[in-house]
Amino acid sequence: MPQAGEILLSGTIIFGDDFQALEGYLCIEDGMIKEIGEEQVDADLEGIICPRFVNAHVHVGDSSFKDPPFMSLSDLVGPGGLKARLLAQTPRSVLLEGMRRSLQEMVVTGTCAFADFREGGQEGAKMLCEAQAGMSLVSRILGRAPEGGTRIPEGCWGLGISSTRDHDLDRLKAIVAKARMAGQAVAIHAGEAASDDISDALSLDPDFLVHLNRATHEDLKKVAKASLPVVVCPRSNLVTDVGPPNVKKMVDLGIKLAVGTDNVMLNSPNIFEEMQLLVKALLHDDRQVFKMCTLNGAEIMGIDQRLGSICEGKEARVMVMDRRSDNLWGSMSPLASIVRRARPSDILAVF
Repeated sequence: MPQAGEILLSGTIIFGDDFQALEGYLCIEDGMIKEIGEEQVDADLEGIICPRFVNAHVHVGDSSFKDPPFMSLSDLVGPGGLKARLLAQTPRSVLLEGMRRSLQEMVVTGTCAFADFREGGQEGAKMLCEAQAGMSLVSRILGRAPEGGTRIPEGCWGLGISSTRDHDLDRLKAIVAKARMAGQAVAIHAGEAASDDISDALSLDPDFLVHLNRATHEDLKKVAKASLPVVVCPRSNLVTDVGPPNVKKMVDLGIKLAVGTDNVMLNSPNIFEEMQLLVKALLHDDRQVFKMCTLNGAEIMGIDQRLGSICEGKEARVMVMDRRSDNLWGSMSPLASIVRRARPSDILAVF
């Protein structure tokens, strides 16, 4: 049984890698999940206890110029587009403040880990580390080689490539080869504006792809055959008018899916909103959608042994939801209510 000095949480625990509801308690010691039991205890906090979110694809660098005019994807974020121009003319201090605020937003909305596609070369990677200092977030930085070079910025977990149509394929192959020699991950945007960049992306043998909302059935079959995970970003695809991903078809083909909020200039880094869109419009499967927003993202980022689900021995990256809030009161299924209707104001505490 739990001892004095430990943190005790009780209530409905969204437990294990299959996210079953368990009535009981959770004991936290030194930031780790020490014990899970079914007895009644005198707890420090009571509610619905669930793992925190993993945002598997985000760009926090554009946090200083939110909600631009509606325009095409290429005009927004393509080479020479609005984002590139604003990044070039915005002072470093302002960019850094925007990034810091977005990371704080992640924390208070339940996210504990994220993968950022980092622009700006070595300075961009340095800024993200500086913005994150002192925050309880796990980050995976996917950097980009500077124009004309093949070296990935220091301190990056891996290489993040925009659409292959934006680059010379031979140069990309050289950059990927260097990343592999350094033991780094490779991730690529593909099938976002059109499907013509998917074959080239697959030829680079990445660790995961992002978007694939314009992928054909044949494209998805190739992705499934290659056992490639995919990170989907439905809200982003809608705001840029390129259409949502066919999440159901991807799931049916056995593709592992995770979720990202994409550019902060377009969407808040709030996984609750992404989750609700997914489950209500694209995939009526509460457990699968919740897994996409937690454990699957952790697996893609190589941190699933640390977090992403509630199991003894994992880090206590959990949040407690208020089952008595006006929004959650009357819930017939705690997991369904978290996925379909919960919002940050329902959070009692994050650990």
